[in-house]
Amino acid sequence: MIRLFTALCKSFLKELSDRQKFQEATGAFRHSGEPCPKCGAVGKLVENGDYGRGLTSYEDGRIIDSEVRPKLFFCASCETSHALLPDIIIPYGRYSLLFVLAALIAYFERADTVEKICGQFGIAVSTIYDWRGRIASHKELMLGALLSQKQRAHSYVLGLLDSNDLSDTLRRFFRKYGFSFMQRRSAPASRCRPP
Repeated sequence: MIRLFTALCKSFLKELSDRQKFQEATGAFRHSGEPCPKCGAVGKLVENGDYGRGLTSYEDGRIIDSEVRPKLFFCASCETSHALLPDIIIPYGRYSLLFVLAALIAYFERADTVEKICGQFGIAVSTIYDWRGRIASHKELMLGALLSQKQRAHSYVLGLLDSNDLSDTLRRFFRKYGFSFMQRRSAPASRCRPP
């Protein structure tokens, strides 16, 4: 997977939907000169179509389900296929990063019961608890164990959203740990040859 860490820092100032943030980030991407994320070969990525995937966002108090079409690239050097995913996307998940953070803020603020918050966001109770556990472990990775204990998860999430360099923070996390912030798991890249 090729991760793009620009969608959030540039688009926070604009009133764009998560789908528009995705389109703006991927539309501006130029693959010439980009290294392969697996083998590092420069200039070997060839555009190889796209695929459809669902994206669920939370905008103006509404759940928005849409489809986005990430571009696919094939590396002629190591013969692997890679999807181009901007930072608005959590790999292997349907919900946008901003959707997850909005749900977590509602949960941490406890303005309502967990069941009502989950109903508002259209998610299972187990999902919010999974996200709560993931934010705690990723917060600890980012801050270290000692600092993580001192900062509440709620203020940590609010600090992420108030940050002017959220995309840079997400990029550093990805480079240091080899998976994306709030990503549940990683999967090996599939091998597929271009048509």
